[in-house]
Amino acid sequence: MVKIVNAMERSNLQKRSENPRSRGHELGVVIKKKSGVYKSVIRPTSRPLQQMKKQNQTLLKKNMTEMLELFDIAKKSADIANAKGILVAKEETCICVETLSLLISYPICSIAKETRLVMEKLHRLTKHKDRKICKSASSLHQHWTQSIRDQQP
Repeated sequence: MVKIVNAMERSNLQKRSENPRSRGHELGVVIKKKSGVYKSVIRPTSRPLQQMKKQNQTLLKKNMTEMLELFDIAKKSADIANAKGILVAKEETCICVETLSLLISYPICSIAKETRLVMEKLHRLTKHKDRKICKSASSLHQHWTQSIRDQQP
C-alpha cells in the first residue's frame, strides 16, 4: 500500500512540474536531506519594477504606431472623400468617421514628439467639407486636448 501511495505522489509531482502554472501559488520548495531534516528554499518573487517600466514604454510605442496608422487611414480616406465630392464618396466618409471614432479609445501622450503633428493634422480635418468628418474630427480633437490638459500638472 505504501508503494502505491508513493507512486501516486510521484506521478502528481511530475504532473505539477510539467505544467508551470500549477506552481504559481507556491512560495517555496521543501527539500528533504538524507539526515531527515527538512529545509525550505524560498523562490525569488516577481520581476523587478524596471522591467515593468520597459514593458510600459514599449506598450506606449506600440499604441503610438497603431494610432498613427489609424490616423493615416482616416486622413487618406478624408482626402479621397474631398476629391470625389460629398455626395459620391459615402464609403470613404464612413471609413474616416469609423477610424476617428476608434482613435478616441487610444491614450495620447503629451510627451511624445508625434503628438503635436497629429494634433495639427487633426485640426485641419475639423475644417473638412463633409459635416460628418468635421464633427467626428472636432470631437476627437476636443477629447485629446482635454486628456493632454489632464496629464499636465
